[in-house]
Amino acid sequence: MVKKYKIVGYGAGGHASIIIDIIKSQNKHKILGLVDEKKNKKKLLGLPVIGNDKDLKKILKKTNKIFLGVADINNTKKNFQIFQKLKKIGFEVISIIDKSCLISNTVKYEEGFKAFPGAIVNANCKIGKNVLLNTGCIIEHDCVLEDNVQVGPGAYIGGNVLIKKNSFIGLGSRINNNIKIGENCIVGSGSVVIKNIKKNQKFAGIPARKI
Repeated sequence: MVKKYKIVGYGAGGHASIIIDIIKSQNKHKILGLVDEKKNKKKLLGLPVIGNDKDLKKILKKTNKIFLGVADINNTKKNFQIFQKLKKIGFEVISIIDKSCLISNTVKYEEGFKAFPGAIVNANCKIGKNVLLNTGCIIEHDCVLEDNVQVGPGAYIGGNVLIKKNSFIGLGSRINNNIKIGENCIVGSGSVVIKNIKKNQKFAGIPARKI
């Protein structure tokens, strides 16, 4: 019998539900329950909400492994603040990769990496902490995704692209080869990015323009 590692989840919304599905399909972990910031829910997919932020230190005594099941697209910095808070308390934020993903053996990724069903990451990419690759997105060769980057479902990132920390790439977007996107940027759904974007910018459209 394969030993299952005990884990808990942080978050009790739609994002967490996808992660729960992935974990259950892999049969490697036993989920003890979920932590919800405000404890507004009692259950998610049959799993109990066992506490809120005030209970984290007590929960740490049961297991030090946790998945981060929140991904606020309107405040990506908050997501990383939660990641850092969990680390400071003493948790190991585990990476979650669906079995249908195609991740090159040459890819290097850091703690808290999440790749949802059908995501593809090709050769020589570097992926930072708490990066989220949503369903069916494609990251081509030699890309760098810094800490806390989120890539939406069905987005295509061309080769040799740099996306700096806390940036969000919307659903179905296309980022051309060799593009650089600064930190804290948002690229709207369905956009086509053909030129570099400086930090703290919002771009959308075909081709993408500052909004």
